[in-house]
Amino acid sequence: MIDYYQAFLEAPSREGFLKLQDEVKTETDFCSAGSFVNQLADLCQRGCYEQMFEQTELMPFAWVASPSAHLYASIAAQQMGCDDDADLERFVTETILQGLLETGDGSANSPYQITYLSDRQDLLAYFSLNVEKQRLVRSPAGMMDVVTTTTGDDLCFLIGDLASASPLEDRPNLRLNVAHPRLASKRLAACSPRRIW
Repeated sequence: MIDYYQAFLEAPSREGFLKLQDEVKTETDFCSAGSFVNQLADLCQRGCYEQMFEQTELMPFAWVASPSAHLYASIAAQQMGCDDDADLERFVTETILQGLLETGDGSANSPYQITYLSDRQDLLAYFSLNVEKQRLVRSPAGMMDVVTTTTGDDLCFLIGDLASASPLEDRPNLRLNVAHPRLASKRLAACSPRRIW
């Protein structure tokens, strides 16, 4: 699996990211619901950067395709004075986010193909969108999570079998809070396939 990860980082492409997603989902400790990222978010909010740094140093392979996991790793490294590690993790965050953006355009015909439920929040933060409501919809490609923003637009995420791993009532609230950092939207805006935002 590390080969797919390395290959994607060296030559990012849509196909490479989709292959990485497939490989990640075969890992025994894969958890689509977001346990690892949720732990990091909690530690970040409480200012427990040393503990956060230790957790990210031991990041399971099942989380290498998560923009949030790498973003929290960069924050932890920065707080611990490890500037080179922080820079590397920021690069990985942006590269993984770009791969995620290339899986679709957020429309019903071409939804974003997410790996983890936390990917939805990463993309909403990237576009600086606020959530009005969300609903599950069956589509020919599988289950879709359709998020209606406060601007009235819909953003679609193909979640497929991730839906069964996280029942509707257990899905996290997608409204962004101060603990969830904004992703590098300015640097990535020029290469985003979704230009209307």
